[in-house]
Amino acid sequence: MKHLLDFFKMIDTYTGYLKEQGFQFTEDGYPVFTKEMFLDDVPDLIVPYNQRNNKRVKERKKTVLAMFTGDKFIYRRLDKLFEDIDEYKEFMGVVEADVTVTRDMDLEFQKATMLLNQLMMAVLASKGVKIILNTRMGVPETKDLFNQIPHGITVASGFLGGTRKNIPYDFTYLSKIICLMPGRVLIYGKCNEYIINQLNDMGIECHKYLDFRNLCKEVA
Repeated sequence: MKHLLDFFKMIDTYTGYLKEQGFQFTEDGYPVFTKEMFLDDVPDLIVPYNQRNNKRVKERKKTVLAMFTGDKFIYRRLDKLFEDIDEYKEFMGVVEADVTVTRDMDLEFQKATMLLNQLMMAVLASKGVKIILNTRMGVPETKDLFNQIPHGITVASGFLGGTRKNIPYDFTYLSKIICLMPGRVLIYGKCNEYIINQLNDMGIECHKYLDFRNLCKEVA
């Protein structure tokens, strides 16, 4: 992907393929998922795609691949999605792509980006790869793009950026999770304990995983 036009061409390519496979879509053009498509077990490890062959990955069938990384690296995977399917199948599951969505982006582009992320996940599901929803979203209005996501599934959140200073009084993340009504949350990266406490207070099952850099430090 080199240009913005390629971004929208990819959306069209994935959508066309999925419709040919009989995948269902909402009236707004977002893929409809069933609960059976999602991973229903807790992985031992979550690693970035580019570390899938690292020596720390002892058992692929107990390891989940994620794309909590820069957009340019995610776009490479999106470009080669169909080529990489066989390798994805060797792992326990794959977290939905994490192409950047921020609240200062144009609303329609936020929706288009979330659509691309979901389409990637839908292609994997159509090929029999177990998927994990990425909770990333933009402004509150974009939460409606999760309406076709079943409740009680496993979701994942990446925490690789900064944390708000007023986090004890900020329930933005928790409100998003409550809207999703997941069965469990996989936390990747260093998450503020206030968020963990919020999840625990709501009785939401939560599992924490070190990001790969800190995992290497801990192992060392």
